[in-house]
Amino acid sequence: MHSGKEAIVLIHGSDSRQRDSGRGLLTEGLLKVPEGVVVTQQGPITIQGASGLQFQVTRHEDGAKRSVDVYEAFWADLIPSLTRMGLRDRVLGGLELLVYWGFSSVWKGFLKRKVLTSSLVVGLVFLLYWYLSTLLLFFSALQQDPTFPTMALPDSTVSAANSMLKGLARVVAPVASGLGGWKGWVLLSLVMSALPIHRAVDAANLSHRYLTDALMGNGVVGLRTELRSRVSATLRAVVESGTYSRVTVVAHSFGAAMAVDVLADFRSKSGTPIRLVTLGGPLELLARRADWLEKEIQRCADNDQLIQWLDFYSDEDWFCTKTPFRADDTRLIHRPIQQKASLGARMSGETHNRYLGDARVLQALLEPVPAPASESPVAEPVNPRAA
Repeated sequence: MHSGKEAIVLIHGSDSRQRDSGRGLLTEGLLKVPEGVVVTQQGPITIQGASGLQFQVTRHEDGAKRSVDVYEAFWADLIPSLTRMGLRDRVLGGLELLVYWGFSSVWKGFLKRKVLTSSLVVGLVFLLYWYLSTLLLFFSALQQDPTFPTMALPDSTVSAANSMLKGLARVVAPVASGLGGWKGWVLLSLVMSALPIHRAVDAANLSHRYLTDALMGNGVVGLRTELRSRVSATLRAVVESGTYSRVTVVAHSFGAAMAVDVLADFRSKSGTPIRLVTLGGPLELLARRADWLEKEIQRCADNDQLIQWLDFYSDEDWFCTKTPFRADDTRLIHRPIQQKASLGARMSGETHNRYLGDARVLQALLEPVPAPASESPVAEPVNPRAA
């Protein structure tokens, strides 16, 4: 193991759609934002099949240099997009989402947590808006062609369903017409484009499928298993290379759930110290919906190979929650970020995407050693299942 050489492994959020796009945002921040050091890009590097970029960090104070390599555990190509599916699949999938999130324990005591309340209410409003607009499209199309979507059902069932849908179409069609023709649909489209409604719906669908390890297509392996395998392979290649004195796992948004899930079981013969940095993660919300994730958070914190866990969150970020870990472990540190953002920035999700360019986050990533526990505020314990 080479002393002083470190690695960063980014586990991106659900907004990243192309390989290395998340890493590109992180490296742009590293090159432009930090004060007190100069970061220069050296070139590409490949470790046991994992491709990354090499950087040199030079401290202004004394000219000390060290190397930091940045990798990305890419997983976006494995997930489905509900909002891009066919109309029938969107109607059925949206109904499933409403039932899964609307009738669950996530709402228990949600008014006692301001940020959690914002996350739940905004997410539900976006989901309802999207689903109602999808239903209007569905019944408007049905009015033009009242043929029941092809499904493996008995003829008698199809006949009854056709009759019911025709009746519903006659009722709903005037509502669709009441939107004002094409002007109404343009208004709906403008609202969709101005707010991260599609992103929120796809994130809710991803969370549902991940938490239930739902099978994808005709496969025999669930989504959670697929994503864990992909992320774990990249992390293990870097950690077990024996090249680095420390590996920092940076997990943004939903990537925080995968990072915790992987690190809860991660053990390496190399013994390389691992630091976890979560950015705007939804762990408290997800743990309220799935008991097993609450246990994984604790098991991740108990991993002896984990030397520090920094949790960055912001009350102005309505798509994240403060990670619920215990307060008696000095390795586990909450880092709140005040963004002073407008209402529009909060609703659009802009505040959720600022972490990779935030100076406080980047400064923490470039710290050569973990900050002493005495200098970092320790958070009050949060029980995600408290009423």
